[in-house]
Amino acid sequence: MPMNYACAEIDLAAISSNYAMARSTAPESKFMAVIKGDAYGHGIVEVARQLNTADAFGVARLDEAVALRDSGIKTPITLLEGVLDSGELKTAGYHQIDLVVHSDHQVAMLERESGFNIWLKLETGMHRLGMSISDLSQNLARLKDHKVLGVMGHLASADTNDTSVTEDQLRVLDEATKSLPYAKSLANSAGILGHPDTRADWNRPGLMLYGATPFADLEPLASLRTAMTLTAPVIAINQVSEGDAVGYGGIWTAPADCRIAVIAIGYADGYPREAPMSTPVLIGGQKCMLAGRVSMDMITVELAADDLVRVGDRCVLWGKGLPIEEISRCTGTIPYTLMCGVSKRVSRNYVS
Repeated sequence: MPMNYACAEIDLAAISSNYAMARSTAPESKFMAVIKGDAYGHGIVEVARQLNTADAFGVARLDEAVALRDSGIKTPITLLEGVLDSGELKTAGYHQIDLVVHSDHQVAMLERESGFNIWLKLETGMHRLGMSISDLSQNLARLKDHKVLGVMGHLASADTNDTSVTEDQLRVLDEATKSLPYAKSLANSAGILGHPDTRADWNRPGLMLYGATPFADLEPLASLRTAMTLTAPVIAINQVSEGDAVGYGGIWTAPADCRIAVIAIGYADGYPREAPMSTPVLIGGQKCMLAGRVSMDMITVELAADDLVRVGDRCVLWGKGLPIEEISRCTGTIPYTLMCGVSKRVSRNYVS
């Protein structure tokens, strides 16, 4: 790997471990591993190959499903947003993609076809995607020429301490499906880990597969293993004098004579531009703080007087030794955003 490259090291064994941990919460249930968004930035094909024991994969867009099929993935794939038009429906049929059906226009398309595997998505309280419960019986009749795999909802607030919304959503789904012979699915990562009652016939782990907490308190979970460690090399070490301004806008000035390390990563790589100067970087096992504004290709950090850092040393931006949750708190975002934001120019190095 050239020394001037940022790299995301992906621990595939950690992803397998996290998936096994999810399965252990409900051994009799089936699990749909959610690998949308390029497996949250980890690489959709590589993660799918690693999770070859998953009962199904969940993706958001049709091109994600096609990429998996083109890579030889035979595991059932569910298109969580369903299809948009007849062209997508034809492509989904050709590649044997299971469909989530959540709206009348999708029902209308499908009642003119036959032979698809479908999930019906109900509006249980999130008010985003989902058909009305009052339309469920009618839609089942309209979709009689397809195989119904189950009925699902999506949890809106399972990441918070307030359980009332989650309890209400579970109650709505249970009431709507109590007389139906179909599988149910409601739990996402936060449901699996924090709301046992939401675990059903099928569960849909996403973020937890990659080792980050799905909860709003952003406290790392010891039961999960970090999957992504983002690193970049030091490309320069500069001596600055007391009062010298560093970086765009001069928002950081040296409080005393010190050394500044320049690290080859920036917002073009997915490192958040909004990261404040209290954001840590791990160099040689020691935390250093940002000094100055994040730029497109570089960040700068202040080194301690006795620091033995050299040009070429690799720094951890988040991952092993520096939880992504800590960076999320500093930057006012969530682990999902950081993982998914790692750009294509950052190389992925897969280890297991």
